[in-house]
Amino acid sequence: MNSILITGAGSGIGAAVAMKLSEREGIRVLLVGRRLDALEEVRKNMHRPEAHVSLPVDVSDAHAVVSALESSAADLSNQPLTGVFANAGIGGGNQWGPDDRWEDIIRVNLTGTYNTLMASFSHLKLADGVKQILVTSSVLARFGVPGQSAYVTSKTGLLGLVRSLAVEWSPQGVMVNALCPGWVDTDMARNSIQSMADAQGMSFEKCKGQQESILPCLRMTTPAEMAQWVDFLFTGLGEGEGVPRLATFTGQALDVNSGSWMG
Repeated sequence: MNSILITGAGSGIGAAVAMKLSEREGIRVLLVGRRLDALEEVRKNMHRPEAHVSLPVDVSDAHAVVSALESSAADLSNQPLTGVFANAGIGGGNQWGPDDRWEDIIRVNLTGTYNTLMASFSHLKLADGVKQILVTSSVLARFGVPGQSAYVTSKTGLLGLVRSLAVEWSPQGVMVNALCPGWVDTDMARNSIQSMADAQGMSFEKCKGQQESILPCLRMTTPAEMAQWVDFLFTGLGEGEGVPRLATFTGQALDVNSGSWMG
């Protein structure tokens, strides 16, 4: 059985991806997040819950990530790591001053992803065949918005990280790509919309409607829809003879954003 690591697996897109991948035979999911209770809630609702493992880890702590992957619970020597969905992140705005959230956002979103990928690589390269890494960036890596310089910078930096590692690691069979979601109906997105609504003195539903009205698809994406894209990229992992799908797709960004950015 092959293992796929998902960070930020306790909620939102990460939880939806864990659910989706658990439908696949021969796949074992390592759920990583800061809260064990949230991870366990997801795991017990997955297909074959006993096959999957919850690992409470703060990805901004490089040592903790390395230790988790080397642990007996991860068991990567017997169930090799063939895929990584580096999805952990925090959102919200920041402003220069004593309460600036710049350091926190960069540490989790950018450095935390870097820690995850670097700690995973030594395990990925030992597995047979083509391996896949997918990093959650954002449509805000494509354009800026006021009041969110840290978030925009962190998500834009991830695209540079993906391109650099794709050049380094693809010759060793490790493909590295990014996913750039737009509005996805998660708790993080709803908190952002609520903050926007509060700032404008309007209801949540009215603010949400305004945001959706400017999207060509006229609605937010669901976590389950995002999970389908991740599952598509990981299709072929764990298969027998032959060349896995997307074996030469690397250094790219998948824009799934209800049409809010078209490049």
